Amino acid sequence: MKLKFLLNTIILLIVQSNKAQPTLKVDSQPQCYSWAIVGAGLAGITALAVLIDNGVDPSTVAWIDPEFNVGRVGKYYRNVPGNVQASRLILYVNTCPFFKQINPSAFDKLYSCDPNEFQPLHVIVDPLVDFTDYLASMVTPIKDSINSLDYDNNHWVLNGTDYTINAQKVILAIGAHPRRLNYDITEIPLDDALDQDKLATLVSPNDRVAVFGGMHSAILMLKYLSECSVKQIINFYVEPYFYDAPGLEGITAAYAKNVLEQDPPGNLIRLLNIAENRNTILPLCTKVIYAIGYEPNPILVNGSTRLAFNEDTGMITQDLYGIGIAFPPTGIINGHKIAKNGLHTYLNYAKKLIPQWITNERFKEPVPSFEIIDKHPDLPWI
Repeated sequence: MKLKFLLNTIILLIVQSNKAQPTLKVDSQPQCYSWAIVGAGLAGITALAVLIDNGVDPSTVAWIDPEFNVGRVGKYYRNVPGNVQASRLILYVNTCPFFKQINPSAFDKLYSCDPNEFQPLHVIVDPLVDFTDYLASMVTPIKDSINSLDYDNNHWVLNGTDYTINAQKVILAIGAHPRRLNYDITEIPLDDALDQDKLATLVSPNDRVAVFGGMHSAILMLKYLSECSVKQIINFYVEPYFYDAPGLEGITAAYAKNVLEQDPPGNLIRLLNIAENRNTILPLCTKVIYAIGYEPNPILVNGSTRLAFNEDTGMITQDLYGIGIAFPPTGIINGHKIAKNGLHTYLNYAKKLIPQWITNERFKEPVPSFEIIDKHPDLPWI
């Protein structure tokens, strides 16, 4: 009898416990926003500031990024020497919307810099971190990654790792990552190599280090390695470097002029990147750095990662726009079509096109001008 009473009591408690736990309701209608911005790097920050400055209600904007730490620049490149003078960074701060509404202590260091000198990137990254926090407080920040976008019933469906939202219009500021080759040599990732202190821990006196590339990042790698203790440095390049934006500037330009062209290190060899040189020299190398530019971070749009982009309008397809290093305007430099990147490029581009994106001017039909796949030369970030 006691056993039966005990069993009945246990069953009753289980039933009551189940009744006390409400069933979670899955929202079949994801939250819908007027705008979604994917990416919180240099371009994403700038695009959001300009979007709000043009009258878009920030409460209707979703801002999506896995870290909200000024993108790749904030994560990896804080100690990289900048290639624009401090005066240009201050100009960006003074002309970017909403900067005047906040006064982070990080500004003090920027304003105290010699305006004619080239500063490490952290002098602009630190204020941008505070600026990111300020902007995120105005909109709906979603700390996650986007897996895919699909256009359905006159709106975009954005599928993340842990969420789904809808948006009428989307700006992709997805950034880029270093391009790589696949030679069978131990690779030093460019993200690590661009930090001089970290690079010094990744090489040894017995290393022969191959550096692929001929522009800003590659020449900076030659400088760093020449100041390390390595057996030999072999630079494989395709085109000769050139000076001034978007070529060599700052300490990289000074190194090229004063060292490479005057008194190059005895352990440095520069070779054309042709099969004969690779077949002869590359097998002798123990480590390699690929400083050959960047390629867009992949994103699946309507089932495809091959996105067409009209640089004149910023349009990818219906109500989907691009900005930043993944979707840059281009120019002709030394006879070559190159991508134009940098804080001022992003700001001017956003100020020119975002008002048109808002009003849908000039965007009745997408007119792709080039594909973003493998179209990005080795250019500096700022």
